[in-house]
Amino acid sequence: MSAFEWLGWLGNGCFFGRFLLQWLHVERQRERAAPGVFWVLSLLGSLLLGVYAVERGVWVLLVGFSLNGLIYLRNLRLGAHDAGASLPRGHALALAAASVVALAAAGVASAPLDGSRAWGWLVVAVVGQAVWSSRFVVQWWHSEQSGESHFPPAFWVLSLAGNVLLLAYAVHLRDPVLIAGLALGPLVQLRNLFLTAEDSLDRAPRPYA
Repeated sequence: MSAFEWLGWLGNGCFFGRFLLQWLHVERQRERAAPGVFWVLSLLGSLLLGVYAVERGVWVLLVGFSLNGLIYLRNLRLGAHDAGASLPRGHALALAAASVVALAAAGVASAPLDGSRAWGWLVVAVVGQAVWSSRFVVQWWHSEQSGESHFPPAFWVLSLAGNVLLLAYAVHLRDPVLIAGLALGPLVQLRNLFLTAEDSLDRAPRPYA
């Protein structure tokens, strides 16, 4: 196993560990707030898998890791209750637009020079990474509005959709590092959606008997 593969596996360990800790936090506290260690592990995982993506030449994934890294840093500040001045809506929209452009450019850069067979899978990768990255844009937006770092229900819906698409792409690449990093994600995402729905039912007003 090469040094880059070890970095990829370690990055996957950070990504899996962050959601394992978040899952346990939600199960115990029954709240949607993200613990600070979640964002620290997210940053470390993005750095390690970003290096692995460069070595593999998967630029679509590298751009996603980089964009999300900026949002992880902002969430660390929000989690420390140091939100500062609220970011204008226009800035958040500009970031979302820039993310789409960057992902599309990375997709073109990743395309085979002969324009042959990989175009269909490239679309899957670009769409999957766009959805996967947009989840943290949505999460960031909601956190900015509330002044604290937390996960809205839309985060888990986008996570599930993006995870499935990227897992399909990883299987197509036959890359065990990427497959391992995405295979268990749907379990955590579905569990969080269940807990969110359960929480909504508990808070719903009860009809009079």
